[in-house]
Amino acid sequence: MTDNLKHKTGIAFFWSLIDKGGQQFIQLLIMFVMARLVEPDEMGTVAVLSIFSAIASIMQESGFSSVLIRRKEAIPSEQSSVFYFNISVSLLIYLIFFFSAPLLGWFYEKPVLTNLSRFVFLAFVFNAFGIIQNINLVRTLNFKTNTRITLIAGIISGIVAIILACFGLKVWAIASQIVVLSFVRNVLLWVFVRWKPIPQFRLSDLRGMYSYSAKLMATNILNQICGNIYPTIISKLFGFSQAGYYSQAKKFNDIPQVVISDGIKNVALPMLSQVNEDHERRKRAFRKIMRITGFISFPVTMILILLAEPIIIFALSDKWVGVIPLLQILAAGAVLYPLHTMTSPLLQALGKSQMILTLAACQNFGILASILLSVHWGVEGLIWGLSAVNMLFYSIELIVVGRKIGYTAKELFVDIIPFLGIAFIAFAPTALIPYLLPDIHIYLAGILQLLAGGILYLLIIKLSGAVILQEAIDFAKRFTKRGKEKEA
Repeated sequence: MTDNLKHKTGIAFFWSLIDKGGQQFIQLLIMFVMARLVEPDEMGTVAVLSIFSAIASIMQESGFSSVLIRRKEAIPSEQSSVFYFNISVSLLIYLIFFFSAPLLGWFYEKPVLTNLSRFVFLAFVFNAFGIIQNINLVRTLNFKTNTRITLIAGIISGIVAIILACFGLKVWAIASQIVVLSFVRNVLLWVFVRWKPIPQFRLSDLRGMYSYSAKLMATNILNQICGNIYPTIISKLFGFSQAGYYSQAKKFNDIPQVVISDGIKNVALPMLSQVNEDHERRKRAFRKIMRITGFISFPVTMILILLAEPIIIFALSDKWVGVIPLLQILAAGAVLYPLHTMTSPLLQALGKSQMILTLAACQNFGILASILLSVHWGVEGLIWGLSAVNMLFYSIELIVVGRKIGYTAKELFVDIIPFLGIAFIAFAPTALIPYLLPDIHIYLAGILQLLAGGILYLLIIKLSGAVILQEAIDFAKRFTKRGKEKEA
C-alpha cells in the first residue's frame, strides 16, 4: 500500500506540475502578445475587478470543496447538494453584482467598468457548473485529465483574446480571456469527467459540512480581499497605469510560485489525508514536501530578482519597465510563499480549520496595517510593506504549524535553510556579470547569469551529498521508464 501511494502520488505530482506549468507557459505566451497590443492603464482597468471576482468565487464555493476532497469516498447526495447550492449562490451573487455595476463606474470614474464588470463576472457563474467535477479530479489525483482540460481552455481563450485585441477591442480582449477560459474549461470538465448530479438536494448534507467549511470560506475571503485589494488602492490613488504595472508584476511573480506551490499542494492534501492516522508517516511526508519545495523554489526566487529586467523587457517590451522594481520586491517577499502554502493542506488534513482562520486573520491584519503605514511612500512603498509582512508571517506560521505534528523549528531550519543559502551563494555572484562585461547585450547577460547560477546551484547540491537531487533524478528515470513500457 505504501509503494502504491508513493507511485500514485509521484505520478499525480508530475501531472500537477505539468498542469500548472503548461497553464502558466500558455499565459506567458499570451502576455507576450497582449502586452504589445494593450496599454498599462487598460490592463489596470480589468485588474481592479479581480477582488470582486475572487470574493464571489469563494462565496459561491463556500468552503465545501475542501470538505469533499477530504472524503475517502464520494457521497452522491453530498456532491449533488453542493452542486445545486453552488449554482444557486452564483446566480444570486451575479444578479447583485449586475445591478451594482454602475457603482464601480462611478467610484473609479470609468463608465466602461459598468458593462465590463457585468461581462467579467460571468466567469464565476460558469465555474459553479464544474466545481464538483474538479473536486473529483483532485480527490482521485487525476491531474492528467485536469492538465488536458486546462491546456485546451488556455489556448482557446488566448486565441480569442489576441484576435479581439487585434481588432482594437483591447479592454474587452483582456476580459474575454477570463470569461472564455472559464466557459471552455467547465464545458470540458463535463465532457471528460464522468459525473452527473442526482436529482436530490438535502440541507442536512450542507449543515453537516458547514461548521468546517464556513471557517475555510471566511479564511479565503480574508485572503482574497488582502491579496486583491492592491489594484483597487493603486488605481484609485496612483492611476490605472500603475495598477497595470502592479498587475503584471504580480502575474510574473505568481507564474513560478503557482507552478511550484499549487503543483505540490494539489498532491499534498490528498496524500496527507491518506496518511493522517499514521503520525510518523505524516511527519516524514511533510518534511519531504518542505525539502522538495525549498529545493525548487529558492533558486527560482533568485532568478526573478536578478533577471527581472531582461525578463520584463523581453516578455512585455520597453513600455512595461515600471514592472521591474515591483517584480523584484514581490519576489523577495515571496521567498517563503511556496513553503507557506504547504501548511494549509496539512491543517486541512488535521481538521484544524479554526487555526487556518486564525493564521489568515493575523496575516491579513498585518497586511492592512502595512497599507496604512506605507501608502504615503507610493506604489513601491506599498509593495515593500506587503513583502515585509509576508516574510515575517510565513516564518512564524511555518514554526507554529510544524509543532502540530512534532516538526520542530530546528528540523525546519535543517530542512530548508541549506537550500536557501546555496541558492544565494550560487546566484548572487552572477549579478556582477553585467558590470564585468558592460558591453554585453542584456539578454545574453541574463542567459549567462541563469546558466552560471543554475549550474553552480546543482553542483553545490551534488557535492554537499544532499539526497534530494538524486531522488528527483531517480523519479524522472522511473517515470520515463514506465512511459516507455506503456508505449511498448
